[in-house]
Amino acid sequence: MLLLDKKDKLDSISSIVSSISAELPDPRLYPKLYSAVTGFMVHGPCGYARPNSPCMKDRRCSKFYPKKFVSRTSFDESGYPIYRRCDLGIVAMKNDVQLDNRSVVPYNPTLIMKYQAHVNIEFCNRSNCIKYLFKYITKGVDRVTAAVEGGGQGDVDEIQQYYDCRYLSPCESIWRILAFDIHSRYPPVQRLIFHLDGKQRVIFDDDADLEDVVSFNQERNTMFLAWMDSNKESEIGRSLTYPQYPSMFVFNDRNRIWQPRQRGISVGRLTFVPPSNRELYYLRLLLNVQVGCTSFEDIRTVDGVVFETYREACGALGLLADDRQFIDAVNEVAIDSSGSSVRKIFANLLLRSSLADLLRAWEMTWEALADGILYQRRRILNLPGWCID
Repeated sequence: MLLLDKKDKLDSISSIVSSISAELPDPRLYPKLYSAVTGFMVHGPCGYARPNSPCMKDRRCSKFYPKKFVSRTSFDESGYPIYRRCDLGIVAMKNDVQLDNRSVVPYNPTLIMKYQAHVNIEFCNRSNCIKYLFKYITKGVDRVTAAVEGGGQGDVDEIQQYYDCRYLSPCESIWRILAFDIHSRYPPVQRLIFHLDGKQRVIFDDDADLEDVVSFNQERNTMFLAWMDSNKESEIGRSLTYPQYPSMFVFNDRNRIWQPRQRGISVGRLTFVPPSNRELYYLRLLLNVQVGCTSFEDIRTVDGVVFETYREACGALGLLADDRQFIDAVNEVAIDSSGSSVRKIFANLLLRSSLADLLRAWEMTWEALADGILYQRRRILNLPGWCID
């Protein structure tokens, strides 16, 4: 981003007033400027004078015109400028409607006189103005394509339709003429596929023989399984996690193996998995920290202990999020709410996959969740002294 020299910055009210105006000039002193401003920089008419104006949304001007009369330039609470709009009695006629300074779009007198066109000038003091600028220079020119066709059911010329609808805006044309890059990606990103044991994805045609599909994919390596096989042979690979693997190795899709990288660089990224997918989600967490795995059991191994589930392994490594806020919320609600209300809240947390460690959350809240169940069962069974073992 280019920065203005300090002497060129509009850092005071006086500097803004000297560069930006939102008032009609005196037609007797500045007749040419008055003609340019009234011709290009007056908004409307809209509102009651013209309710069908394009700027009208829900019976209000979407550009917030007419503005209020203001005696001096200032800033509002958010830091945006409020330009001076004095009630000087100077008016402009537009579409037989009399408009005053409240309908003037901010402008710079020098630019208006030079270009004789609508040139809206605003004081920008926030970084998000960059997005506004890029939106304008890349949006191109509006274009409508219309054609008259016969009513017959003729063949559709899709190639001709493509040519008719293809349009290069001026900014894209000059970009291509100067041979600038249209798009680029650096560094390259390798999408890493993973799956549970025996749950790899198999792609086949609808009319394929299922026995042939099974026999073909039974011994066929996936990218994930090939990573485990590579760790059995490569000493370097055993020091890397699965997402780090593409930085040192390249996956050969034809031979379904990982080979040492000879040049370049790549970044590995695991495909997204929502928490509702449970074990696959926990597997993804483990793959970001476990190194040198040669089997699914190795992924679940922490300090020499092979856990039954990936969730348990995540818990042993401290990868599960702290559910303290949810546990405190359940216990707090239980103070002045019925047990059924507490159970509904806990059920919503389960449905939305908000809890990372379900067992721990249950152990910390089960007494509040069980409140009222025994009483209800006693009433239903008509056994006042009945207990749940």
